[in-house]
Amino acid sequence: MINGESKTMENSQIYIIGAGAIGKALAVFLQQEGKQVVLVRGSVDNQSDVENLITVSYQSTQEFTQAITTTTLSNLTEINGIVLITAKAFANGELAEKLKGKKGMFSVVLLQNGLNVESSFESFDEVYRCVLLSTSQVMSDNIVLFKTVTASPVGSVKGENSNTDMIVNQINTPYFGFRSEPNIVKYVWNKVIVNCAFNSICPLLEIDNGIFYRDAEAVKLAGMIIDECTTLAQKYNIVLDRNEIEENLLLISKRADGQLISTYEDIRKKRRTEIESLNLEIARMADEIEMPELVPTTRLLGEMIKIKSEIKLS
Repeated sequence: MINGESKTMENSQIYIIGAGAIGKALAVFLQQEGKQVVLVRGSVDNQSDVENLITVSYQSTQEFTQAITTTTLSNLTEINGIVLITAKAFANGELAEKLKGKKGMFSVVLLQNGLNVESSFESFDEVYRCVLLSTSQVMSDNIVLFKTVTASPVGSVKGENSNTDMIVNQINTPYFGFRSEPNIVKYVWNKVIVNCAFNSICPLLEIDNGIFYRDAEAVKLAGMIIDECTTLAQKYNIVLDRNEIEENLLLISKRADGQLISTYEDIRKKRRTEIESLNLEIARMADEIEMPELVPTTRLLGEMIKIKSEIKLS
């Protein structure tokens, strides 16, 4: 909320900040449902609005194409509606500062991986997290491969949950589903732990997401990460089900067989990765309570990804 007024109205304009694989897929599915959608590039400013035909291959069985308007934040003087942020989490500080300067009333929903990625938005009255249970991969500039596991939970991490149902109603689609979740923190931790495995093991092995579904030794390594992270979570009074997390990892691996994890794509394309909000954030939190010995494997694999990424960037 801003100035005590509800920011989310029926048939709200929806702004998607982050024109990557998830942002493009979501824009297509929302516009397919007749929603008012604007795709916003988060990394550049002062560029003219363009309209691109974007095609999404859904589960490799159906294709959807929509003409999507793409703009930059500098072109938006006023924002009213729902802001969905799908950009990489390391951009949040800059994005939060830019959004503070905009007129209007809007809700912020973070569709991002990582722990504590909402910290840049602490001055905002309402902030929501979404735990993505879908995968998306850019095949070319305007063609995206999208697969979904189940509806992605959305819940408040700042403010009250009163608007969650309304937001979910606005952004939910038959192909990219969302649902309201009052205990979103648990889901954030569950997904972060899964991502700590996918985003470190897959790039280091230079393999696709299906490796855990196909290879028992890879599952054992992922299990070490799961054990470490669930133990750390307990130290923060967050109780998680270790077996449930491993089941989710295997389910995602099976559904995303053949697809490449975003961190591996980023390394290959010489882009900055999100490992600092995943494995390295877990390591930082262990250091924070002076128990670094809790997460040795999670830390090591994260540091290796950081080195691998920096080698590619240099």
